[in-house]
Amino acid sequence: MQIRPHVSATPLVAVLAALMLELLRMSGPMIDAAPGGAAGRALAGLAVFAAPVLAWPLGRALGARAVPVAVAALAAGRVALQAFGAPPVALGLAVVALGLATLILVVNAAEGGAGATGLLCGVALDVAVRSLSGTWDVIWQSGWAPWLITAAECAAATAIAWWTHRRLPAGRPSGPRAWVIGPFLGLAVPFLASPAFPAAQAGVPVALASVVLILGALFAVVAAGEARHATALGGRAPVAVAAVLLAAALPAALLTTGRHVLAAVVVALVAAGLLLARALEDTGTARERPTEPGWAGLAAGLGFLATVLPYQLGDDLPLWVPDAAWPLAGVAVLALTGVRRAPAEAAGPLTHEFGLVGGCALALLAPVIALVTTPAPVPKQQPARGQVKLLTWNVHHGVTGQARVDPEAVARTIERSDPDVILLQEVGRGWPAGGGLDLAEWLSRRLRLDYVWAPAGGGRSGNLIMSKAPLTDTRTGRLPYGAGPARRSYAAATVRVPGGGLRVMTTHLRHREEDDPTRLRQIGSLLRERSRPAVIAGDLGFKPTWPDEQRLFEDAGFTSAQAQPGPGGRMTYPAGLPKDRVDWIWASEGVRFHDVAVLQGVTVSDHLPLEATLTLPAS
Repeated sequence: MQIRPHVSATPLVAVLAALMLELLRMSGPMIDAAPGGAAGRALAGLAVFAAPVLAWPLGRALGARAVPVAVAALAAGRVALQAFGAPPVALGLAVVALGLATLILVVNAAEGGAGATGLLCGVALDVAVRSLSGTWDVIWQSGWAPWLITAAECAAATAIAWWTHRRLPAGRPSGPRAWVIGPFLGLAVPFLASPAFPAAQAGVPVALASVVLILGALFAVVAAGEARHATALGGRAPVAVAAVLLAAALPAALLTTGRHVLAAVVVALVAAGLLLARALEDTGTARERPTEPGWAGLAAGLGFLATVLPYQLGDDLPLWVPDAAWPLAGVAVLALTGVRRAPAEAAGPLTHEFGLVGGCALALLAPVIALVTTPAPVPKQQPARGQVKLLTWNVHHGVTGQARVDPEAVARTIERSDPDVILLQEVGRGWPAGGGLDLAEWLSRRLRLDYVWAPAGGGRSGNLIMSKAPLTDTRTGRLPYGAGPARRSYAAATVRVPGGGLRVMTTHLRHREEDDPTRLRQIGSLLRERSRPAVIAGDLGFKPTWPDEQRLFEDAGFTSAQAQPGPGGRMTYPAGLPKDRVDWIWASEGVRFHDVAVLQGVTVSDHLPLEATLTLPAS
């Protein structure tokens, strides 16, 4: 019996999709490191994601050998990246462009069912691998385990490509809209394939969120199979329903919080899978002209970029539209493309789809293992009577100056300081510029401490409090928006100490001098906290030479830890060659500071940590 093309192509698409999701997350911190501010990052992203247009000359030059050659080159590039402690930015971005071009070539050559079900199986595989390391991608890690995973994925992709390339009909595309995988990946990377997204929105452990996403991907495989049988279900009707569900479920997950977000993400993923399958389905109609792989690669790259990059740039650049509008644009493209496809002729039974579900169900073992092996939090202990050691630090999502995601370096720095209370800013939870890492959950597991997290900006980055001492009366909130462009937040809690308690607050404010009116309003909002004694610390965005902000604190009876002479007054930004100080610790009347210091030699983040021991007033 002849092997149907999509049966053999689905595993290849799945492994390539898992590799591509990791590479796309890697591109986030690399593009964010581009010089020239927001405009420079936009140009770098445009160059990288326009490059897959080269799939066209590659396909023309190599013919039937294009797929195995491209996959082998991609595997070699991915292995080369693993060999570097910090992958070179130029090489990393080149492999991203090659990966997207390769994926387009494979999807373009395979039957439509392979494109959709393969991508969805790739989501399940990718989430499973990430769940074992708390969402920290293996591309950033050292040791034998990351090498084993990388070698297994690359060897599997290369072997499957060489085995299947003679069965893939050269030049036969999966319909004229193969480029739609770009918007789909643009929704998958920050949301539908990111455990940090439902974990943050629903307030659940990232391992449990991983289980939910894998189940959603498995349901989506079945939905993608049903899309190929739509004539028996009423033509376009089920696809139109899927479009409505996707347009409702993703905004519900983005704009609300609570356990219902888990269900909303599953609905969104299943609906997206059905629409993707319909968009990629080859109807066999002569009136539709196939899309050349190169143009499909260009459209896919730009479709991904348009969905993700503005969402990330909105944190620094006024775009005059809500952050959520950009992912919703990707939803609209996927919905309209899927609905407008003519119904395909009914395919055979769903045996193949159910077989894929059975195989991919093994991916559930990974997050279950992660869930049951999560260490219990350390027992809470009160600090010495009347004293609290505090560390504040803008951790820049755990990204080093070499655009490498390294949460382990963050954890080691905190352990070296050994503070009672940890106040962190720019803590990413699936933020694209942070490589999709859930830094809050990762640090909680690594340090065995509970946390309080306040989302800011687009909701995937924010402020965090961790403590060895018991925390009570925890609270998070938003600050006045003012001139924007990003929403700012604060996290607050009361640290229990013998004889009383200390109210601590942390926040991250804008750093530009022209944002002074907005910053003053935000500081005024923080100072309305009536608890005493109190500490407000974080990246407050203003320099020692700007008097208005300092006067506001002083008029409210607060004193700066850096007011006394000594190493605490050193510069904290940028970390490599500090020339400014925008990180502060302010305390209310009666609190005394000693052992104030800026930690030197820290290479993770673009800020240096600031620590101080506080003596509280006698009660």
